Amino acid sequence: MFSEKMIDDTTLRDGMQMPGIRAPSPEERLKIAQYLDDIGIERIEIFGTWYDIDRKTAQLILSAGLKCRIAVWVRTDTKDIDDAMRLEGLKEVGISHPISDIHLEHKMNITREECLDRISKTVQYAIDHGLKVFQHGEDCTRADWEFEKQVVEMLVEHHADCYRVCDTVGVGVPSHISPDISMCKSIPDKIRYLSQYDIEIEAHFHDDLGNSVTNTLVALQNGAKWASTTMLGMGERSGNAETEKVLMNLRYHYGVDKYNPQLLTEACRYISKTMDIRIPWNKALVGVNAFTHQSGIHTDGVIKHPETYEFIDPVDVGNERRLLVGPYSGKSVIIFKIKTIVPNVDEKDTRVAMVVDYLQNNLFGSGIRKSALTDEEFRQVLRVFALIS
Repeated sequence: MFSEKMIDDTTLRDGMQMPGIRAPSPEERLKIAQYLDDIGIERIEIFGTWYDIDRKTAQLILSAGLKCRIAVWVRTDTKDIDDAMRLEGLKEVGISHPISDIHLEHKMNITREECLDRISKTVQYAIDHGLKVFQHGEDCTRADWEFEKQVVEMLVEHHADCYRVCDTVGVGVPSHISPDISMCKSIPDKIRYLSQYDIEIEAHFHDDLGNSVTNTLVALQNGAKWASTTMLGMGERSGNAETEKVLMNLRYHYGVDKYNPQLLTEACRYISKTMDIRIPWNKALVGVNAFTHQSGIHTDGVIKHPETYEFIDPVDVGNERRLLVGPYSGKSVIIFKIKTIVPNVDEKDTRVAMVVDYLQNNLFGSGIRKSALTDEEFRQVLRVFALIS
């Protein structure tokens, strides 16, 4: 079942809306799209009608011969559909419109009836012009449930391809309905109900409360066909569910092996560089510390058998294992690091014991040094104790 689930990466649309980032060039955006395609992402959502640079980028990507589907994001306006259709090779659009009363009243200043009319006319216009359509139900986790069902039923009547469940401010929860949790916020119950309709369901969840990845997986478990995600969780405010996390959860827990995760770290670092985003050291899977070990208990376990503290081999995601010597490091990692530099050293050599004692009881134990040693600094310690010249 899970092998049929698909990922719709929106790094080049929702990710581009992340505050404070550097907007990459069309050529850089194309390379990001190529990374996503090589990883095996099934659909990429992009801007294509907003600025000249968006139109240029969209045409570059559409003309690049990628294997994945390409969808252009548009507003619920037939003029946007006309603009999108000027792109050669375009076959698919994502049409966005809010459906919560909060948005309809305070942002759009329209009624629910006017909302339905706008969506109906734009969706039908796009379909009449031969485009695949997935409709975004913006802010649906704060919408009226009966009204959301009306929206979906109307989309089914128009034969739209997909309905995107948008948890726009991240208030959806992976729990069943209860006196505290309404149907609109209950991700498993909402998705399971909507999956009964003759339309594909896509999960697009923001991370304002930290639930985006869990909610995405729960949605896939309960009938959603698509996961809408971004690399590094880029996006508005606190971002979205991370593509790399959802992909690796699918691989590790459900045996989905159709993707190429070995490109994940390289792709994330390219995005980090081109968009001027700092990847946190402890970022899951792709962060520099994701497979880095320093404390005595952990380094001892990893040296003896990596699986003790690593659920996958770091090369599976294009990352690498690092062992550091720093505060709370044990004897085994110090000796291990010595042996990587001096392979034939005897562990009983008094110089080895002196290095261990110096590091544990003097340098780190006294608080003189508060951070881990770099490789060159470790080498310098070995020089002081005449283990290397």
